[in-house]
Amino acid sequence: MPGDMNPWDPNDWEKHIQKVLKVRYGQPVGSYQHIPADIKGDCGLEGFAHDGTAYQCYACQNWIDFGVLLDHQKNKMTADIGKLLRREEELLEIMGDIRIGIWNFVLPFWNNKDLLKHARKKQEEVRKRGPKHVTPEFRISVITGEEFAIEAQALAKQDLYQFDVKGEIPDSVAAVAKWFDDNKGLQMAENLTRKSIIIAKDKSENMRKKFLNRIVNDFTRGQVVLGRLELDLPDVYENVIQRKTFREDELEAECVTNTSVPGEFFNATLVEYKSQLRGVSGISPHAADLLAREAVADWLLRCPLEFE
Repeated sequence: MPGDMNPWDPNDWEKHIQKVLKVRYGQPVGSYQHIPADIKGDCGLEGFAHDGTAYQCYACQNWIDFGVLLDHQKNKMTADIGKLLRREEELLEIMGDIRIGIWNFVLPFWNNKDLLKHARKKQEEVRKRGPKHVTPEFRISVITGEEFAIEAQALAKQDLYQFDVKGEIPDSVAAVAKWFDDNKGLQMAENLTRKSIIIAKDKSENMRKKFLNRIVNDFTRGQVVLGRLELDLPDVYENVIQRKTFREDELEAECVTNTSVPGEFFNATLVEYKSQLRGVSGISPHAADLLAREAVADWLLRCPLEFE
């Protein structure tokens, strides 16, 4: 599916796309022009490059199914192309001798080819009208943030873009149940059961079971976050994995020399690693916490984090 289904606030989406566009057209300075909509609204585009490529952002809100999403996206395209045609004179004043050859409709996510059919219909309407501020070969493209992966990585290295997982990761309860079913009788499940008894010493059986579910939940959710990070920002993903591996090597030695109560050592390990990951450029504090929980859960399951 093109794009990322994680929900975006419309203002955050526009700000993000403006940032990556300024990286893409960074040289020479001034090759990209943002058109703010704060006063008198936009003109059917939020920015254009000196090569004649125009950009309009849209992040649909509160859609309940793919049909609703498609309707909103088609309606937004219709409205914005309408503005592009109606405000011809103003756009000629803004753009000077630049003519729009490509109008990019920039979405977080789309998944229905009918949106492309609608784009062709709107494209032909513009060509037939023949406004002065577009080229005779004017075309409409539907793109997502995936088109700007290189630019997003460049921003992440400067901590100007932070990877995050917005909204809930679905089916966490089902994922936990599936993990227990898949690992029943296997070493990782036995490791976790044994360690939960040590960490939850003097706690009720109900509390111990909650701890078991919490660890597996942290692990399964964190694996999803890691997968998304690898797709979104491969360089940042490699940084996180390297830190995890390095900390894992240290932890094996610390477990031998540790004299703390197991529960305290567990908590201290989690807090410390959260702090380390929050120092990684390109990931949000929320994502850092999820990744730290995944790592500690993984260490419990595989035994780098050991108690006796």
